[in-house]
Amino acid sequence: MAESHNPTCVALYDSSYAILFDDGSWLHQGLSNNLIKTVRRKKSAIEFLTLGPDDQWFLRFSNGDVDYNVEDDGLEYELERSTSLPYKVWFNSNNGYVIQDDDLKCSWGNVPFDFHNKLNGRQKSLPTVSDIAFGPNDTWWVSFQDETARWSPDLPSNIVRKLNKTKYLVLDPMDHTNYFIVRDNGSFEWQVNDDFDNDINNDSDDEDEDDVIYMNPKDIRYTQTSISHRFLNGKSIHDVRDDLNNNLISVRDIPMISAVRTRSGNIWSLNNRRLWCFRHAQNIHRIPVRIVDERPSWFNERIQQLENPFQIHVRYSDDDSGSDSDE
Repeated sequence: MAESHNPTCVALYDSSYAILFDDGSWLHQGLSNNLIKTVRRKKSAIEFLTLGPDDQWFLRFSNGDVDYNVEDDGLEYELERSTSLPYKVWFNSNNGYVIQDDDLKCSWGNVPFDFHNKLNGRQKSLPTVSDIAFGPNDTWWVSFQDETARWSPDLPSNIVRKLNKTKYLVLDPMDHTNYFIVRDNGSFEWQVNDDFDNDINNDSDDEDEDDVIYMNPKDIRYTQTSISHRFLNGKSIHDVRDDLNNNLISVRDIPMISAVRTRSGNIWSLNNRRLWCFRHAQNIHRIPVRIVDERPSWFNERIQQLENPFQIHVRYSDDDSGSDSDE
């Protein structure tokens, strides 16, 4: 079985990003030479990293050391006068900041008023802050150690819809379309750029020019009312599902699903038997999906006739009429 290589911390700022993995490695794009040289000099795995405006950054290493580069005078003063070691620092795009000391108490400056009120109330009683994310236009999200979270009312609706099942969120203070989410079930979801996709999946450049996204299969729609219980090669869809459950095969062993993205943002599978296998396997919360530009001739008419595109009937006869392109 392959060694674990899951992201433990992500930092986003404009066109720059960093991804820390649970094996101690990290991948990045657009970071300052100063930050990269600091990491090389420390020779210790990074546990926490945030990015800010004007190449500001904060690092905490696994050996307990911290390092940072800050330009804001108020933040620099707070860090230098502190009698305890900073544990985490978060930046926003307006030279605002939050400092969490190693005793987990927070101090801050130049943050949105509603965020200030939320943290000010929490300072007086437990639980303490766990994580913070700042987005553009004074948007924010904060989680607490009692597993609750609060967020600003102006966060994009596509992110807000996911937050009730989110335990870790990273926003980009400069771009409202960029985000990284860890769900309560441990699965990941993000939207950043193609390089980020490749780095987080340890992929080389894809020779296919179509866009590849990563989704929970339960969020993908079928484009048929029924499917055969066998692929064209005779393999049972139930056997494929069982092989996934028993770790005899992985998502990567199954050809990637092709799909159409409509203007509303909905994703419609062109490979419904494969989608059925992923949806009915246990603990598969993220699969690659190739978004194709050209829609099949039948696409528009068929999806308009579907009453529930998240359900599909499995046929056990030899009639394969209406079968999709799965092999």
